[in-house]
Amino acid sequence: MAFKVNTCVVLTILFFGACESIRVKRQEETSTKKEESFEHELCKDKDAGEWFRLVAGEGDNCRDVIQCTSSGLQAIRCPAGLYFDIEKQTCDWKGAVKNCKLKNKERKVKPLLYTDEPLCQDGFLACGDGACIERGLFCNGEKDCTDGSDENTCDSENDPNRAPACDPAVCVLPDCFCSEDGTSIPGDLPAKEVPQMITITFDDAINNNNIALYKEMFNGKRKNPNGCDIKATFFVSHKYTRREYRPANNFA
Repeated sequence: MAFKVNTCVVLTILFFGACESIRVKRQEETSTKKEESFEHELCKDKDAGEWFRLVAGEGDNCRDVIQCTSSGLQAIRCPAGLYFDIEKQTCDWKGAVKNCKLKNKERKVKPLLYTDEPLCQDGFLACGDGACIERGLFCNGEKDCTDGSDENTCDSENDPNRAPACDPAVCVLPDCFCSEDGTSIPGDLPAKEVPQMITITFDDAINNNNIALYKEMFNGKRKNPNGCDIKATFFVSHKYTRREYRPANNFA
C-alpha cells in the first residue's frame, strides 16, 4: 500500500513539474510576442537608420535615443554635456539643441514606389502626390517632385536607382566577392587565420606622458591570428609632439 502511495506522490510531482514547465514556456512565448508587437508598433513608420526618443524632455531624456535595426532595437546615450538633436540626427551641445520635446524627426512624404498597379509609364515613378517623373531624377540630390518625396527614400534598400544586388554566380574570386553586409570573409576562410586591420586614434601630442602606452601596445610580442607580426602605420602631426618620438620606428 505504501508503494502505491509513493508512486502516486511521484506521479503528482512529475505532473505538477510538467505543468510548471508548460506554464513558463507559455509565459516566455507571450512575453516574446508582446515585445515583437511593441517593437513593430515603434518601428512601423520609421526611416532606415532613424534615431528617435521614447520619452521627450530635458535632461537625460534628451540624451537617450533608440533606433530600429534588423537585429532589434539599438539604444545610445549622448555623452555628458551633449543632447541629441532629432533633426540633425546627431549629438550636439546642450545649448544648440532646441528639439528635446520632439520624439521623432519630421515625417517626410514618401514616393509611391510600391503599388498594386503601375501608376506611371515605363521609366517613370510616382511622387507622393501621384505625379510621375523620370526614374533617374529620384535620389539625385535635388527635389524634383513638388512635395520633395523623390529625395525622401534613398537608403540602400529603397533607392530606385541603387546598384543591382551582387550575384555570387557572376561575382567570383579572385576578382570579385559578394558580402551582403560587408563583414563576410572572402573564401569562407576561418576568422582565426585572417589578419585584422585595426584603426586606433589618439588625440593630442606624443610625449613623455604617453609614450609608455604606445610602447606597451607595440611591444613586439603581439601577433596576427596566423602568427605573423603586426604592422603599424602612424600619422603624427601634432605641433607639440616631441622630436624624438616623431619617427614611427621609435615606438612601433
